[in-house]
Amino acid sequence: MCSETLVVGGDGTVGETLARRLAHGSAVVLFIGEDEHAVERATSAGVDARLADPSETATLDGKAIEAMGTAIVASRVDRQNLLIAQLLGLRRTERVIALVNDPRNVDAFAAAGIEPVCAATTLASALARQRCGGEHPGSERRSEQGAAESPTERSPKGSADEPERERLRSDGTGGDR
Repeated sequence: MCSETLVVGGDGTVGETLARRLAHGSAVVLFIGEDEHAVERATSAGVDARLADPSETATLDGKAIEAMGTAIVASRVDRQNLLIAQLLGLRRTERVIALVNDPRNVDAFAAAGIEPVCAATTLASALARQRCGGEHPGSERRSEQGAAESPTERSPKGSADEPERERLRSDGTGGDR
């Protein structure tokens, strides 16, 4: 297994922060982002960072990308994350992990063979474990697929608590709103 990690940050800070932390943990990291400031910050922190549009197939072509053992896709847009993760899956990348911003989209990513990581679901699960079992967050990791919210646990569509987000299918098209 390759030890190199590709972090596709797309639109900014999540990917850039992840790339910096992984690089400081002695991993070999390549960061690709569209945000000029994020690329500059990553570069000044010692990360091999490139300014490019990761949704362009030409950006993901080449031996450097194909040699990466793990690819992490972390932008704020699920549709973009799914597209880029699927493109990376077509390369020889051994493992593709993607940030899922809307918990309703976890199944679409999993169906496409991508490892989904949903911050909202992970945080809710950690807080529930802490509250019910007295455990500290981070003391145990649960599978994202098993921790996804059921439709009855979510706020009603259009509620003030939840911004309207588009639900995706594994083919990348929008689903119900």
